[in-house]
Amino acid sequence: MQNKDSSAEEIEDAGSHPLKDIGLMNDGDVDSVPQWAKEEEKKLVRTIDWRVFPMLCTIFGLSLLDRTNISSAYIAGLGADIQLSQGIWLIRNPIESRHPPYRCQGVAEFPDYIMGRLRPGDGLFFPGAVFIIGSWYRQYETATRVSLFYMAALIASGFGPILAYVFSLIRVGDGIYTQGWRWIFIIEGIATIVAGIAAAFFLVEFPDKASWLTPRQKQIAIARLSVDKLEKEYKHPSFKEAMVMIWDWKIIVFSIQYFIAASSVYSIAYFKTIILREGMGFSYALSQILSSPPYVFAVIMSLVMAWLSDKYKIRWAILVAQSLSAVVGLLITLYSGPPGVRYFGLFIAVFGTQANIPGTLSYGQSQIPTVEKRGVIAAAMISVGAAGGIAGSTIFRTQDAPRYLPGMWATIAMQMLYTVVTLVFSFYLKRQNRLVDEGKRGDLEGVSGFRYAP
Repeated sequence: MQNKDSSAEEIEDAGSHPLKDIGLMNDGDVDSVPQWAKEEEKKLVRTIDWRVFPMLCTIFGLSLLDRTNISSAYIAGLGADIQLSQGIWLIRNPIESRHPPYRCQGVAEFPDYIMGRLRPGDGLFFPGAVFIIGSWYRQYETATRVSLFYMAALIASGFGPILAYVFSLIRVGDGIYTQGWRWIFIIEGIATIVAGIAAAFFLVEFPDKASWLTPRQKQIAIARLSVDKLEKEYKHPSFKEAMVMIWDWKIIVFSIQYFIAASSVYSIAYFKTIILREGMGFSYALSQILSSPPYVFAVIMSLVMAWLSDKYKIRWAILVAQSLSAVVGLLITLYSGPPGVRYFGLFIAVFGTQANIPGTLSYGQSQIPTVEKRGVIAAAMISVGAAGGIAGSTIFRTQDAPRYLPGMWATIAMQMLYTVVTLVFSFYLKRQNRLVDEGKRGDLEGVSGFRYAP
């Protein structure tokens, strides 16, 4: 029987190997799954792809759409109708007009509606989805899949301004429902609720519980992920075990990366239509329409970069390149003269910021050997990212129009910090791998054969 190091390497190569030969099954288990060929594995992965992603992408796309539609509603008349200015917008109810809105630029008195806008479901679904993806795919398969999940959902939010424009044309009766911006919230909110109900029936289980796989496919799906040993099923960690997992200093680095990525994404998502209309001088309809093409570009380029990351087994260079792209794009948007050139800069900025959301999550997942800890890490990162979303919504202020210099430079500074943190931490991880290879330190993360994937 070969050692664990060679076992992990042979599983990564995914050839036609008997599981017994690579040390993952004993004599009593070998008859159940004697071996698998590359073509059989590829077919299984395609089956998993088509089953895992459609519902995840639909739910998250609607979640993003419903979360970032306030800037579309603002230029559709919300600001004028209820005397709302830019900042953090806390609107109690888009259907009822008797409650006044609140606005803050720092510490705020939170009305009861804040519990509706800071929905726990928004914060729980994303880490759960990343966890599900991490439980089905290998270390160097996750970047492409997490990007596919995030970018497929992003298409929905990218076309959100166009949908918002269509919904804003709806007029019903002669009261408050003649205000088109209300229908943006109403229709997109109903769609999100319907998708949430459907999710209970269509979201996938973990590999060991997937009823749509044959017993052989289940065993292959579990075995191909194994680095340490062949685990028959996912073991839910206790609260104490989860606290031990989260007491890892590397989570601080992952959280800083994700906080920066999230704050940059949300700052642009919240205010891109406002920047197009008030900063670049485009009309209302054109501002809505022009908000979408940068996201189409971001989706295409992000998937290409994620594929390169998995194919060449490199994470840090891709993340740094995307972060620097965001810096260049924001500088073009900020300092170029013609609106067309500034709009081109928005393409680059949206790509750089959006691509690092799934990229950062994949980076964190790739440094963790066990499925259980990946779930804890994903939840911690995205919880901190929620604070980044709040921060991102505060940095573009009304008094800074039309150039929004403080908001732009805050985002640029954070992206530069992201680059530095990613470079330093990645070279630290590479050094740890080298020390293990040279026999100068023990197993990484306490798992024989595991290597970081910076």
